Amino acid sequence: MDQTASAAMSCCDDASTSEDQQLACRQASRRRPRERVRCAPAPAPLADVVREHALLHLTPAAAARLRLVHPAWARRLASPLFAVAHAATPRRMSGLFVPTSGFLPFDSSDAVPSRTLAFAPASPGSITVLSSSHGLACCFSPADDAYFLCNPATASWAPVPCPPCRPTWPRPAMVVLFDASPYNFRGDYALVCAAEVAPGSGAYCFKVFTSGTGAWRVAAGDDAIVPAEGLVAASGVATGAGGMKTAWWRTSVGTAVGYSPATGRVEIVLCPGDSGMWEIGSAGGKLHCAVRDGSDVAVFRLIGEHGSCSWEEVTRVSVTELLPSRQVKLSESEGSGDDCELESASVAVVEEKEVRRLDDDGVRLLGFQGGAAWPEVVVLAGRRLVAFDTRTRRRREVTVPDPEEEEEQDEEQQRWDGAEYAVHTNTLALVAPAVLAGEPMLVDESLSAPPDEA
Repeated sequence: MDQTASAAMSCCDDASTSEDQQLACRQASRRRPRERVRCAPAPAPLADVVREHALLHLTPAAAARLRLVHPAWARRLASPLFAVAHAATPRRMSGLFVPTSGFLPFDSSDAVPSRTLAFAPASPGSITVLSSSHGLACCFSPADDAYFLCNPATASWAPVPCPPCRPTWPRPAMVVLFDASPYNFRGDYALVCAAEVAPGSGAYCFKVFTSGTGAWRVAAGDDAIVPAEGLVAASGVATGAGGMKTAWWRTSVGTAVGYSPATGRVEIVLCPGDSGMWEIGSAGGKLHCAVRDGSDVAVFRLIGEHGSCSWEEVTRVSVTELLPSRQVKLSESEGSGDDCELESASVAVVEEKEVRRLDDDGVRLLGFQGGAAWPEVVVLAGRRLVAFDTRTRRRREVTVPDPEEEEEQDEEQQRWDGAEYAVHTNTLALVAPAVLAGEPMLVDESLSAPPDEA
């Protein structure tokens, strides 16, 4: 308390003072708070608040269009610091990369400049997206025998050397680990590849690539070799925060296998339900899974630490809520009388076929990812690809193109059945150029034999 206020209070406490003096004392005691109010900083202009905070929640396509609003917005959106902050902002998934049609966004505002990644230096039509995390996608071109990491939203890319003892199966089991913290200014990343030690053995080891070193290493020790019979390469997903990331895959025998390059630990968890109808995903940095349970889809979250993990059910969604029957609305100009009765009968037939298809288990669960704590369940039913938010109960849907209707597709191209895909979330994440130091080398030599000699 300053001297003026102290003197004013002591003056007011003195009973011998006159009324005029007491009034002066009370005015002096109020003078200091009023001065503090006058000295308070003025609120920031609304334009500055929007530029610094609201732009982070835009999709990359919308951010590119808004560069024309004002030069200050253009500078902000072109800043590398903004790209880092944009990648660190939690957001929902944008769509899926599928073999037949490229990228399928759930919203038109989440489209990418080239759905087939035509900007990449690879043979046309041969690019396969193996994994994606926070906007960075790891791609493989079988025709060129080349790997690269790219950001489909910004058309930036960087080459990646082939893993040692290259896998022989059609699709490498790869997972992108990207630290989406505000301190990853270079856009550094890591890749984890699960490789079978010997063909048909069912035992897998893990190979790790980091953009900072530019080389692959094979995880050492007996603990880094895990039984993972029937490992599904397309099911890879990343969990964790900061540098403590974990790569997960599910298997066809009802288990999920995870490996953390930071700790070197391997985790194995069992499916909490029917292992024939389940899929894993990531939400809020935690491992989740969706399991078909009769007419419902149950969503679980993995809780606990290494060695004491368990599944916790977080929500349950009915299949009819995920895929409601489509109804046809007739206008007065479309017909009346007998015509309307015939149309109503055809609608009933369509709805009956829809219900019969659902009862025959025609719904396929797919993997999912997102920055929010509540996951979005993804299902495929025929040509309907649906993402359902388990918190808001909102549905986003896209129709999968039919190869027969696509003029650019091969005549022998089959309709996508959901077996091969990669879930993707659009961000402005930077792609760090890998420090390529010649041929990839095995850093850890403790394995008894390379996979091709075991």
